[in-house]
Amino acid sequence: MKYTSSLSLRGVTITLMVMALTVASLSGCGKQVIVTPQATSPRGAEQQLYKQARAAYDSGDYISASSLFDRLLQKKNLSEPEKRSAWRYFALSTIKSGKAFLGLQALDKWQASQPNAIDTTEWQDAWVLAVKQLPQNKALTILESTYNNTSKPWGLRANAALLLAGVEWKKGNTGAALTSLESLYAKAPNTKYRAALERRLFSELKDADAQLLATLSGFLTPENEITYPYSLILLEKAHRAAGDKQNWPSAWAAIERLRTLGKLADPTIIDSVLAPLQQEFGEPTQGIALALPLTGPYGNIGWKILRGAGIAHWQLTNNGYNFALKVINTESPTWEQELAALPEGFTIVGGPLRKEIFRRIYERDLTEKHAFFSFLSSLPAGTEGNDAWRFFSSPKDQVQTLLNFAQFDLGINKFAALYPNENYGKHMAQLFAELAQQQTQSSVLTASYAPKDPQGWSKNVKNLLIKSDQENKELRAVNGNVENPLYAKMNTGQYEDMPYQPAFQAVFLPDSWKNMESIIPHFFFHQEDRAVFLGTALWEQGLSAGRKLESRYYKLAVFPGIWNPFTPTNASKQLVEEMDDAGLGKPDAWVGLGYDFIRLAASMGSMPADWDDDTVNAELASAQHMDWSIAPITWDADGNATENLFLFRPSKNGFVPVNPESFSNRVNTVRIRHDERIQMMMDEADTKKAEELGISLEEYRRQQATAASSTRPITTAEAEKYGLFSFETTPATSQ
Repeated sequence: MKYTSSLSLRGVTITLMVMALTVASLSGCGKQVIVTPQATSPRGAEQQLYKQARAAYDSGDYISASSLFDRLLQKKNLSEPEKRSAWRYFALSTIKSGKAFLGLQALDKWQASQPNAIDTTEWQDAWVLAVKQLPQNKALTILESTYNNTSKPWGLRANAALLLAGVEWKKGNTGAALTSLESLYAKAPNTKYRAALERRLFSELKDADAQLLATLSGFLTPENEITYPYSLILLEKAHRAAGDKQNWPSAWAAIERLRTLGKLADPTIIDSVLAPLQQEFGEPTQGIALALPLTGPYGNIGWKILRGAGIAHWQLTNNGYNFALKVINTESPTWEQELAALPEGFTIVGGPLRKEIFRRIYERDLTEKHAFFSFLSSLPAGTEGNDAWRFFSSPKDQVQTLLNFAQFDLGINKFAALYPNENYGKHMAQLFAELAQQQTQSSVLTASYAPKDPQGWSKNVKNLLIKSDQENKELRAVNGNVENPLYAKMNTGQYEDMPYQPAFQAVFLPDSWKNMESIIPHFFFHQEDRAVFLGTALWEQGLSAGRKLESRYYKLAVFPGIWNPFTPTNASKQLVEEMDDAGLGKPDAWVGLGYDFIRLAASMGSMPADWDDDTVNAELASAQHMDWSIAPITWDADGNATENLFLFRPSKNGFVPVNPESFSNRVNTVRIRHDERIQMMMDEADTKKAEELGISLEEYRRQQATAASSTRPITTAEAEKYGLFSFETTPATSQ
């Protein structure tokens, strides 16, 4: 750009003439004085020109401002501060008046006079505006050059990258552009730059047409929508949707989710959108709330539940459901106030996850205002179905699933329980003993072990087998019959070191899988390989690690679980696909829990203002008949929940679902082989005895058969007389 003086030759001539006349008058004789008009000083003219230029700029007349600052810059005696200011406003006004090429040159001049200007938001904003005015080919050249120039400030390069992304998504390369923005944001050196990126992108999105915004929205997922750049896309999408009052609850839910869970460096962007909308439409009064720990030791579980809930809400709102989803972090110091402040339309609340939190909810009478579906295995006595509902499996559900499988699929009616001597183990063993006796009319032999004394576990297992073996002998003595002739022969007393013959056919083991890897092999060491081992949901966590197992020990082991990844339902398939499409990995029981809760709550519909427990129970009666992703939960007429859990068995690399028929066949095969092994042991013993007596094996067996036939069964009276009922089963609560 060429700058020339605004003083013409004619102007110079006139000035010289005035000066000559003035000198002549001053050198004249006598007291005669020639008075001439007072000329404005050069500094005064420049100041007046600056005021005019600034006035034009401040009024928005950028064309005039650009022209006036151009004239000012041609003044020779401007001070350095004046030059910096003039170049600044000349660049800004030139760009704002639409002269991009001239404006970019002026920005360079501004930077030359003030080197740190390029780091300012004002300079970079002007640069962005200028580049956006250029033809696309020229703009791309400048943007790519700026982005690749590592000597340029990071903020300017970031702006170049963002504009490049805008060009790319307009060309159809949307996914690549968004990925680039993700990477750029991750590389931002501090919060200040991240906030600048957020503001710049949101400004760009405001100018995006509906078709482009729809294309960008197609890349949103329940997981990425709270992170940059997707969070800004969601915000703008919700902002526009809120223009239709019918869409306000869903739009509010999306914005509120960003406000609560989002990770923006500049949260005021969200407030700038939400505040005026809430002032216009008010806060929605229909929705579902979640009370979850999102921080602290249980935060990971809370986020999993929320992930599933978010996917369900996403799917439902896309299918026409219109409700808000509010999330309250129960680890926040204000969680109680937030729950209390929920509008009445938020009737159903999912959570909490901790008993202590539920206790405080109950004490504050918040259960009177909202229907809480807790993610707890149990609720205080008298509250389930009245003050709150359970949306989680109970210990009873686990035990009942095991008992039903053992009795109805395997034909087992005799059980034992070996439990760790601590609260959980004692509680589960006692529950198992009570339910098993109710269901089979047979008592359960129970025994405990010290969980921190693995050296003694082998002895504990042996003692259990000895006691049950003795129980079996006493029962046979009383009943006077033996189902298997092989065992009658064993009980003649002529065989030594034979396997125990316990009365139980299955043993309940309520402990972690880590301990099972030590305890179960002890049964085999003591020659009991027929028992079915019944575990709890605790086993899943240890088996999920995928460690290789000595599977021969666990072929007859089973345990219950909530989530079945092997034979998915239609609902779980949709959840898996949604997670996979979003690159979120595989869902688990907690994700499925959140997913199904939102779907159930939405299907229950809007509760009347005068709802009560009967209202909720009536809605549950129909809503529960949905396609579940987790093990189905049913509620009876009184609101008590039961979950029909899946059954799994350990495998070489984790666990697999149980096929009842195949499992039953395996049990029968193991029993046959066990009997064959016993027969072999007795044959060896008979052969040895015959050799010692110097007779043939056939003769020895004939003599044994004759001796056995001369015996008669012991009557019940004789058994009582000789104290054969002295053995008592150990109750689960005894030590």
